[in-house]
Amino acid sequence: MTEREIELPVRPPRGSRRRPDVPPPRIERIPPRSGLSRAEVMAIQRRRILDGLAAALAYHGYEDTKITDIVELSRVSRPTFYEIFENKDQCFAAAYEDGVERLSVAVEAAVAEEHGWEARLSAGLGAALDFLADDPLLAHLLLVEALAASRPARLEHERSLERLAMVLRPMINAEVGGDAVPEEIPRLLAGGLASLLSGRILAGEAKDLPRSRDLLLGYLLASLPASSRPLAACGAAGG
Repeated sequence: MTEREIELPVRPPRGSRRRPDVPPPRIERIPPRSGLSRAEVMAIQRRRILDGLAAALAYHGYEDTKITDIVELSRVSRPTFYEIFENKDQCFAAAYEDGVERLSVAVEAAVAEEHGWEARLSAGLGAALDFLADDPLLAHLLLVEALAASRPARLEHERSLERLAMVLRPMINAEVGGDAVPEEIPRLLAGGLASLLSGRILAGEAKDLPRSRDLLLGYLLASLPASSRPLAACGAAGG
């Protein structure tokens, strides 16, 4: 089983892993004659560090994760880490931004292939759940550890929820009729959806998230204002 397949913390206490008689993990260096440019090598090392951070967070949580844990799980040297990132906070911010961007690409691709706001909502939700299920460690980083991170990272999480609300807003308004749904509704839906997903992830159910698509879609539709729900039902029935 690889580090990326581990979903919940299972490591021994930090003290038992810091014995002087245990040699440090082997650093996987990229051979100098690999044919890769320095930029390509740095990109590979950066990806290793971001993945190592996600694994370390699942083991220790944000507060207790140390640079030592990140480089250990990344299989890079400490100097390499500091060549790319100044500290843990900056590393987390980069990992969060990278994860949100990849998630957004997956959702946008799925939505682009559908017509009708409810079909687009269903496709986007399904793509997001599939993406999170495929990488439980990243799901944990995005929806659990982001709430425990430093203030800048927490602000990024809030901006991501607003971004999700912006995606939901035109879908909801598309067939509501003359009166747009109140501005607060998409933001409340985004926050509620994130809370539901984080609870599932904390329960170790990240890989099962795609099974919840219909339930979560029903939650989103049921949360619409009463005046818009009949129209949503008509849209679903093709009326």
